Amino acid sequence: MKKTIILLSVLMLFPAFCIKASAQEERPLVVASSDSGVSSLEMLSHIGFGYNFLQTDDFTPIGSGEFFVNIAKLSIYPAEAFGVEIGVDYKTVDFVSHDQAFFLDGDKKIQVQPYKAKYPVAFDEKKNFSRLRTNTFSAPVTLNLVAGVAKLSIGAEANLNLTGRIKDKYFVEGKKTKNIERGVPFNRFNYNLLAAVSYNDFGIYFRYYPKNSKLIPEGGIDVSYMTLGVILGL
Repeated sequence: MKKTIILLSVLMLFPAFCIKASAQEERPLVVASSDSGVSSLEMLSHIGFGYNFLQTDDFTPIGSGEFFVNIAKLSIYPAEAFGVEIGVDYKTVDFVSHDQAFFLDGDKKIQVQPYKAKYPVAFDEKKNFSRLRTNTFSAPVTLNLVAGVAKLSIGAEANLNLTGRIKDKYFVEGKKTKNIERGVPFNRFNYNLLAAVSYNDFGIYFRYYPKNSKLIPEGGIDVSYMTLGVILGL
């Protein structure tokens, strides 16, 4: 599954990269225009990095974050200061624990247990970690207010969650050991609210996931989170 996702992402991003690299102007490719407004299509317009603030009683996180890259973005501006943007992004979300290890039970539900219970070997406890990762295609839709190179965006985002993976790493007598479990199931769809403030090619964004929009299916670990991060223009 991982190789398939990487191949599909490369196939989608390579033509966009060629278009971006061969463009002679910094403006996005304009596909339609009128006296009253402009519509434009951009590819590989930005990337983002975020930190997830978790709420869970099931495990002790040592870090949680996300990375995303824009695949395509359609901007429709009926007026110079107001418009709508519709995008498609590829995103990964990580949950990481030091004391507990993620695993799938007999019903394919995501659970945690003490690290030593999953790996009853003598390892260096200061270096081990267990990471749960998702692979997601997101479709953000935002309303935008623009003033020069400054922009305020507010909207929502629909997420198509693919299967993920669990990666465990620990050291035994100085030798690194890695175990990867693929095909970890998540809720196929969820959504979040989105807000961002940007200036030129730099922005700060915030994602909020309502309580009825869970990433992990019922019966697994209970995790709620919100994300704060930065956006960098490409």
